[in-house]
Amino acid sequence: MPDLTPGVTLVDVDDDLGVTPVQALLLDQVLGGDGPAFWVDGANRANTTRLRKLAPADRVLDRIEVARGFTAHQHTSLLDRLAGRLDARGSPSTVVVTGLDGMYRGADIADELAEQMFIQAIASVARVARVHDVPVIVTRCREDEFSRPLRRAAVTHLECRATPFGPRFEDAAGEMETLVYHTGDGWMQTTLAYWREVLKHRARMHEASTLERAAGPIGVQ
Repeated sequence: MPDLTPGVTLVDVDDDLGVTPVQALLLDQVLGGDGPAFWVDGANRANTTRLRKLAPADRVLDRIEVARGFTAHQHTSLLDRLAGRLDARGSPSTVVVTGLDGMYRGADIADELAEQMFIQAIASVARVARVHDVPVIVTRCREDEFSRPLRRAAVTHLECRATPFGPRFEDAAGEMETLVYHTGDGWMQTTLAYWREVLKHRARMHEASTLERAAGPIGVQ
């Protein structure tokens, strides 16, 4: 999995992979951090049943709060409230906003207002990333002219593509890609089992890193 840096990271995922790679990124950030995580959904992608199946341990889920907006006004309100909630609770390990453009493409609001609210939503997630210096993972429903402001606001743009050996993350500039896959039984499928296995390994890596930091430097006699 890619190591995310603070700032807005736009992740475009192949349709047949669904939201699972983004959920895996969310869990990986929680495993490697100390703060809570927040997931704001605007495209009916917040599947907590799948999230629980992916998690290496149930205790990881205690640090994730999930909210879903069903209209454009609800969605912008949730993002505004999120910023205030983070100010009260301290810095999170990560924030995920799936389908950021979804609620602003509906027919219930005028086009001009929809565009204004979409820009406001982008500004809210950018502020969270800037003020708290944390990764904010966002996805979009479609790549088109309407979603272009989100692409411009993103510090990092990742793509997750299906390959014969499993999903592969790469950045749009071609400077980062995950190339190493274990090709034994069970690893060549782009399924829930694949991501669960990846997260188990990542959890062990994070735990080892935490123990190493806790031990501190070894003095020389």
